Amino acid sequence: MSPPASEQSESVSQTQRFQDVDWQQASRRQRWPSTRTIAFLLGLGVLAGGFYYEHVTGHSLPLVANVEPLDWLFAASLLAIATFVVAPLISSPKTARRYWQRLRRSPTGLLSLTFVLAFGAVGILAPVIVSEPQGIAFDQASQPPLGAAIDTIHLFTPDSCLGPVTNGRCHGTLQYPFGTTGTGKDLLPFLVLGAHTALLVAVVSASLMVPIGIGVGLLAAYSDGRTDEVLMRIAGVSQTLPAVIVYLLFWWWNGEYRLLALILVFGVTNWGGLARLVRNEALQLQERPFVKAARATGATRLDVMRQHLLPNIAQPVITSVTLQLPMLIVTEAALSFIVLQSPFDGETVTLGDPSVVSWGQTINLGTARGGVAPEWWVAAIPGVLLVLTMLAFAILGRTLGDTIDPKAEN
Repeated sequence: MSPPASEQSESVSQTQRFQDVDWQQASRRQRWPSTRTIAFLLGLGVLAGGFYYEHVTGHSLPLVANVEPLDWLFAASLLAIATFVVAPLISSPKTARRYWQRLRRSPTGLLSLTFVLAFGAVGILAPVIVSEPQGIAFDQASQPPLGAAIDTIHLFTPDSCLGPVTNGRCHGTLQYPFGTTGTGKDLLPFLVLGAHTALLVAVVSASLMVPIGIGVGLLAAYSDGRTDEVLMRIAGVSQTLPAVIVYLLFWWWNGEYRLLALILVFGVTNWGGLARLVRNEALQLQERPFVKAARATGATRLDVMRQHLLPNIAQPVITSVTLQLPMLIVTEAALSFIVLQSPFDGETVTLGDPSVVSWGQTINLGTARGGVAPEWWVAAIPGVLLVLTMLAFAILGRTLGDTIDPKAEN
């Protein structure tokens, strides 16, 4: 009796991998870092030099000025993504085409990818294309977004409507496609800068938790029982340690870099689950024929990790991280929405970073006057963007997991 089709497919997959091992490469130790690693280290050195020149020596950079520490971390994170994610796909067009063909089979995944790419582009370019509105123009206050209308009694004066007025209702115009706030500020910059803040939270947090989680997981898988147990206990503590509670411990005395502190807390307290996942996957892969064959030819542990384990744990890692990032984004938005009374001067302060614009703070701005009415769009539009971003990341994570799964059919 022949084995089931799934077992045959698994057996063929393992045989093909076993036969496709480059035995000479597996037995040859790579003493020097790869070209991509060298390029990443050089780029990291340039960023570190720029940070030192601006923040330590007190000089201004020739093309940009007043770059915040978080922006330097953001640039380093983008450099890592470009080096270790984008560059391998560009250098292997065959693999990129195969992934693209699989991705095209999922319309929802393709739509989510489009949304995430647009979100990323807007988030990266936000500080360049817009700035936070500073002035107050009551004659332009409460202008509705395009396609919506509001009673003229809610405007500064009945004649201050910038769009057409029908039956006592003011309609939106292209001048302010997303409307204005109760103080006459254009809502569009708030939405764009909020995307920048959300992207900072997602990218920088991921750039911290992914290396830590993968490193600890692989080290635990290749260590003896005692070291493995200690590392997994530390990972368990990291999983049970609430990031918000840790952040609140530093919240009162950190008034200038609260968003940076929040992201650092996110990155160093949310890697435990990923480490356990990587460890379990690595332990299973160590028993596969192609890994045993590589060891038999004299490949070092580092070579086995780099050439055989890392490519095969990419699928669960990407799925796990992309499912976790939406929760970090919404947590940052929720903290920005929460307002408390300061015990020092009695003034109301937000748990977020008041020096940056976020979707959470914009939602809070829209509800600060006793509810969402009459300027309902100030809270509704960033709220919708927040929900769409969470859904897009969640759907894309599952789709990418299926796309790069080595067992997926071509």
